[in-house]
Amino acid sequence: MSPRISRKGSSKRKKNFEIDQQAIKILRSVSDAEAFYFYENIGRPTGECAKNLMDFLDTVNMIKPESLQFHLERKDFQKWFKETLGDHQLAERVENIPITKSEELRARIKEILEHRIRELQGTYITLEVKGEEQATVFQQLSN
Repeated sequence: MSPRISRKGSSKRKKNFEIDQQAIKILRSVSDAEAFYFYENIGRPTGECAKNLMDFLDTVNMIKPESLQFHLERKDFQKWFKETLGDHQLAERVENIPITKSEELRARIKEILEHRIRELQGTYITLEVKGEEQATVFQQLSN
């Protein structure tokens, strides 16, 4: 989703950044203490961790499906999304995934994460610019 650019305001050079604080909170990177640490089973860490949703998505792409199953059964993913990132919608969506050991599980988690990241990235910034700056700002954001 592209940022919306409108022609509001009285000043030619006025730039008004309207930021969705919830999206910023969800997309932020957290500290090591708040990061999600992946395990294959109790006492068997994978050595991978995620500090934000993009890290999480990258890790989901490479860890064993058994690790994904382990965390879904324990509701670890849902808890981290809800309590650490503050994303109740993502937690709910992941909660509804049928648990399997197959690559289908990875594909479903990946699809949900990618969709949610696109949703959040599309809502957290709105620019208001006037005149010539409009095309320049839009080009910079599109790249």
